[in-house]
Amino acid sequence: MITMSALDNILWLLKNGKWHDVQEITNTLALPKAKAEIVISFLEEYNFIQLDEDVKKIKLQPSILEFIEGIQHLEETGT
Repeated sequence: MITMSALDNILWLLKNGKWHDVQEITNTLALPKAKAEIVISFLEEYNFIQLDEDVKKIKLQPSILEFIEGIQHLEETGT
């Protein structure tokens, strides 16, 4: 089961636009590996992330990163 907090936390971690490995995500967010893998699978299925299968690293799709940055800008400026 995917919880919104796990999903939000992973998206928050990925918003820097850099590659992150699953171990880093589970350690940083104190998530069980199985739960992190379910969320990552969901994000990949719906094209939110890029997944490098060879090195097991993920990062946000550029369009999703741009969307998140746009939302942040709107929140910061209040427009």
